[in-house]
Amino acid sequence: MKKYLFFILTALLLQACSDDKATTTTPAAPIQEAPQAATKIQLSGKTWNGSTLSAATIKQVQEDKYHYKQCVYKEAQKQGYQKIDSRAATDAVIKQCESTLAQVRKTFVNEGVPTVIIDRFLKKTRTDMTRKILQSLMFAEASRRAGATQ
Repeated sequence: MKKYLFFILTALLLQACSDDKATTTTPAAPIQEAPQAATKIQLSGKTWNGSTLSAATIKQVQEDKYHYKQCVYKEAQKQGYQKIDSRAATDAVIKQCESTLAQVRKTFVNEGVPTVIIDRFLKKTRTDMTRKILQSLMFAEASRRAGATQ
């Protein structure tokens, strides 16, 4: 039985391989990509170089980001957020600490960083904190439902 099955599979494989060579009569046309328009960011008279940030500015941004994280963690510890859905609680926590995150924006604006880069940095910071807080609130909610005490 195994010999017949092997023989049939081999015959089908040979036939499939031979069909590929016989049916390919037209050459494949090369794929051409559509030209993409380059987007340039126009700055007000000068270009910004990321390495021009001073050590004091970088330290100030790190401190402001640390204060934002502390605000989020302290806000998430409040008892009122335990009674609502973890996603709604996460949104409320992030909105409560938005003014603290605005300090980072102010520091970047004072250094002349383009708003596109500032917005990207703030969005990444906000997204990272949202994920961390949502994960911790969902874990706390699951442990409460399972009967664990906090």
